[in-house]
Amino acid sequence: MKYRRKEIIEAVQWNGKNQSEIKAFAGQFAMFDYADMDKDGTLDAVLKVKNTEKIENASAGDYVVRGKKGDFFIMKQAEFESLYEEVE
Repeated sequence: MKYRRKEIIEAVQWNGKNQSEIKAFAGQFAMFDYADMDKDGTLDAVLKVKNTEKIENASAGDYVVRGKKGDFFIMKQAEFESLYEEVE
């Protein structure tokens, strides 16, 4: 038998540059640090998402997901895309 998840969730994909979109979505739960990730002399945004258990670091391509209780968490792109399909 085959099953599809019944829940509809809200999520935004982090692309490494969409800080304002992530901040508008996750509010105080999204935090940014800046570091030279590529060692090219340019500061890159580093996304961290605070949830009830810990602070998670996100990589470009990861999704920031709003849970059923209004909490936020990070989900890797491959896992997210294997579980959910866009509905809008």
